[in-house]
Amino acid sequence: MTALGVLGLVLVLLVLLGLLVVVRLVVGRVVLPGREHWTPVLAVDTGSITLPSSDETRSVGTFGLWHGGGAGAGHSVAGRTVAGHTVVGSVLEVDEVRGTVRRAVLDSVGDRPTEVRWTGHMLRDPSVLRTPWNEVDIPTALGPAPAWQISPPAAGAAGAAGAVGAAVSVPPGASRTWAVHVHGIRTTRVTALRTVPAVTALGWTSLVPSFRGDGEAPSDTPASHLGAREWPDVEAALDHAVTHGAERLVLVGWSMGATITRELLVHSAHRARIAGIVLVAPALDWATTVQTAAARSGLPGPVVRLALGTMAAPGLCRLVGLRAPVDVRVLSWVRDPTAPPLDHLPPTLVVHSPGDPTVPFRLSEQFAAQHPGTVTLAVSEPTGHGWERNRDAAWFDAQVTGWGAALD
Repeated sequence: MTALGVLGLVLVLLVLLGLLVVVRLVVGRVVLPGREHWTPVLAVDTGSITLPSSDETRSVGTFGLWHGGGAGAGHSVAGRTVAGHTVVGSVLEVDEVRGTVRRAVLDSVGDRPTEVRWTGHMLRDPSVLRTPWNEVDIPTALGPAPAWQISPPAAGAAGAAGAVGAAVSVPPGASRTWAVHVHGIRTTRVTALRTVPAVTALGWTSLVPSFRGDGEAPSDTPASHLGAREWPDVEAALDHAVTHGAERLVLVGWSMGATITRELLVHSAHRARIAGIVLVAPALDWATTVQTAAARSGLPGPVVRLALGTMAAPGLCRLVGLRAPVDVRVLSWVRDPTAPPLDHLPPTLVVHSPGDPTVPFRLSEQFAAQHPGTVTLAVSEPTGHGWERNRDAAWFDAQVTGWGAALD
């Protein structure tokens, strides 16, 4: 081979290597855990907390702040090492000159915060629900995965149990209907606690499982497979529910939890027991979601399509951090609304905000239009991804309880 030929080959290899690096970065943004963003606390007292002003910290609603640092660091809550938790409510003051926002403190536990992680986790653990609950281990192929099992309080006993955070023995056969709350990508089951209050009001038992890749359940990789490999862990949670008396199942999917829900409608041995579905800010079509996010970031469309194709290719998928291929086309709820399992879709409630910056709201509109009479779309006031209940808890719970009462 001539020197010119060698040079050409080297250039080709360099281009291919560069493309692989870019593709891996694109895929990593989707499937790998992101960096946690911590915000400095500028001032705090018993009734308020002052933070740098941002779109997040000015958001309308109620939010949860995990504390970082401090002498109490090392306490584990839902798989995260934190020093405490604060619930903030209304905005009390915005100082445009100083660039600060002061918010009401509704509840706070743990160390005095010096830095916080802003989240939608307004419910830090099941103890704040003041209803019977306990921690159970769900047997999965990779080992026991922790889950919370939460029952409605016995008549006249509301608020009596779980108030101080101790695990309470759940009465067997608490209800014939069980709701299984499935959290989303790059978070833990604490996210899904927000749908438990409405379900409890309906008299249903709740199961809030962990699954591989979320930092709590046993896992063979930190990468998310967008529901394609995670669903068997939630199927094991359905096994637990049925074994413990569930006659009907309602699947509650948050964000990526919608994809897991779809896979369960296809593969679960308990399909006949699935009486209804609730989807919150659902990822209904990953290709559209990823392409929309990439366009906002200025990434070229061909690169994104190459990344999605690499994810679906056996062998190549491992080069981008996946253990098995993930074809986003077959995980879609909207591409072919007449194909299984969508041809036999149970009654479905979708709660979504048109302000969602992560998952396009238009997909929820399209899904509802494709299944009139089966899918109910509840439109939240504009808010961030998965913050529909944070924006207005009373409205959110009313959507779920109204839909659930009609289901009964």
